[in-house]
Amino acid sequence: MIVIDKNLEHLVTQYSVCEKTLFDEFSLKIQLGHTYYEPKPLPASESIVYGSHPAPSTVFSEQKEIRQNLVLKPGEQVITCSKHRYKIPLDYFGFVQTKGTLARLFVQVTCNDGQVEPGFDGYITLEIINMSPWTIEIPAISDIAQLYLMKCSSTASEPYHGRYMDAAKEGPTLAVFRK
Repeated sequence: MIVIDKNLEHLVTQYSVCEKTLFDEFSLKIQLGHTYYEPKPLPASESIVYGSHPAPSTVFSEQKEIRQNLVLKPGEQVITCSKHRYKIPLDYFGFVQTKGTLARLFVQVTCNDGQVEPGFDGYITLEIINMSPWTIEIPAISDIAQLYLMKCSSTASEPYHGRYMDAAKEGPTLAVFRK
């Protein structure tokens, strides 16, 4: 069951899920934060094997700041995060979707890591990719995605404590590869 309208508004207030200004009838707004990471190009002879364990610094740039607009040329992608923190109750699960207007420009805000587990508390990491033939500029603090909350069939026994949890309290999280 997706939580909407007055029930969503009450949930936001009751559990301090996020700032009240982010409530939007059917979902919660996700606004673009102020920092991002770019993938580093690799020589044509190199590749990353899924399951290997490269250090994030070998495949991503240093953190960069969005001063006014995030500029994405065709085919470019970044890792960034929400401007605000979100705190998901233990009996709810969140799904992130790109705002429709941005999606109609062929920009995708999640490369399908769009779930937010029960008990998550932090900034939501977003993988943004420009799949259009145009350069797209996204002003910092723009509404770029929506968070839909769904009631779970049972309450999680403990809050989310995955490998990204500590980093999510600070901002965008880079790939943390397990050994």
